[in-house]
Amino acid sequence: MKQIKINGIRLNKNYIQVTQDDIDRQNHSPFYQTMESNRINMVFMTLNTMDESSFISGTIASKNFRRFAHQDGYGEKHWNVSIISIYPHNYNLRLLGYLLSLLGRHKLSFRHMACSNAMLTFVIEQENCDGFLEMLSAGFDLPESHVPFEQGENDELTQFLKKKYPETRATYIEEKIKTYGIALVTDLNLGSYIFSFDHLAKIRQEIPSMEDKENKFFYTAAYMNPQKKICFFILTGKSLGIAAHKTCTAELLSFHGPHFGDRHSIISRALNCLSQKSIPVLRADCTGASIGIILPEGRGKEARQALMDVFEIP
Repeated sequence: MKQIKINGIRLNKNYIQVTQDDIDRQNHSPFYQTMESNRINMVFMTLNTMDESSFISGTIASKNFRRFAHQDGYGEKHWNVSIISIYPHNYNLRLLGYLLSLLGRHKLSFRHMACSNAMLTFVIEQENCDGFLEMLSAGFDLPESHVPFEQGENDELTQFLKKKYPETRATYIEEKIKTYGIALVTDLNLGSYIFSFDHLAKIRQEIPSMEDKENKFFYTAAYMNPQKKICFFILTGKSLGIAAHKTCTAELLSFHGPHFGDRHSIISRALNCLSQKSIPVLRADCTGASIGIILPEGRGKEARQALMDVFEIP
């Protein structure tokens, strides 16, 4: 396979992933509300209601877990997970197909994958870090000077940014959280697929449209189920042309802002807004400085208006 150029790889270690299953049948508050009430930052969150078993899964720093450990009802807890991202993806369907085929060939397990406006991000077991980094470094065309950028926590820098840029603590000091705008894209096709690694290895042959450099996706996410199958979601302008597990017409609501990764309650406030208006959410992901929310057809304008109550648009 001819390598595809990217600019870099980002690595973050020492996280814990907590998953709340069957959220429509839980007596407990949604996991993101619990994180909000405890003022715990989630560096990655994904929500799914499309499958038979709905879930919310959030990734938090290990040092914050002791503030949450006494609470129950949230199912699985996975220690020692890492986050690996490649950037930029430019919403290029060819790059996504290339990445998926690499995963299929190398048969490397992961827990979740989602996209922000700039990065494709994986949550993986820390023990698989070296294999993932080796696969990505060898598989993609990277700048000669590149080494995986490992982003560590720096409390001194965080406090400096919060003092210099008040919007980084918008959740606590402003009624409205600053954004760079809330985008709505309608008339999209949401497909849900179930792949094995062998299927992924030949996905570019099975889906010829992935080889067109001009084709783009608007959103993508994935997770591995207990049977080691990859549950894959993609939002495109038209169908990929292969049989899907589920498909529907959907709309994408997305925004990002000057948060510097400070995610305290931002996703919670967004989803609470939609819940109060009884607007259903098919999928939602929070990673990097971006939030993406997939809605059923026809609900996007109403949802965007609801978010304007708590989010500021330039």
